[in-house]
Amino acid sequence: MRGRALVVFAAAVGLTAACESSTEAKLTYTASMTGAQETPAVTTTASGSFSATLDQSTNIMTYTLSFTGLGTNASLAHIHGPAAVGVGPVGVLVNFDATASGRTITLGATSGTGSGTIDLSPSAVITATVNGDSLRKLFDLGLLYVNIHSVTNGGGEIRGQITKQ
Repeated sequence: MRGRALVVFAAAVGLTAACESSTEAKLTYTASMTGAQETPAVTTTASGSFSATLDQSTNIMTYTLSFTGLGTNASLAHIHGPAAVGVGPVGVLVNFDATASGRTITLGATSGTGSGTIDLSPSAVITATVNGDSLRKLFDLGLLYVNIHSVTNGGGEIRGQITKQ
């Protein structure tokens, strides 16, 4: 009987370890977008959300985003950085309107959605000076923000700091 209990205990420990390692293999990042987070702040009733999951075994991040209530049609949508909360506009690192890279976004409307993937492997070229590994570090440090630009607010109508959950 004791031997059987030991086997059951060992199996339970192994199952727990397997579950923990599988949840640790994926990381989640989110952002809630508002006009108040823009720099300078924008008065708008628009809002949006961004959610991403990074599969650490492949270094592929899969994301979705949505926005609603812009004052005028969306014209651009990006991830910018590096920037802490409240820091003025900084450079674009990821363009959401990049179908050749597997990223799509609703533009030309006041509400919409976007989805796609971002390769965060060390060999991935994000910009001329940022590779996938560097971008991942910025995600982990909370130094990136998502921004939806509109016709009236060319610098951005809603913005949200991306945080690791």
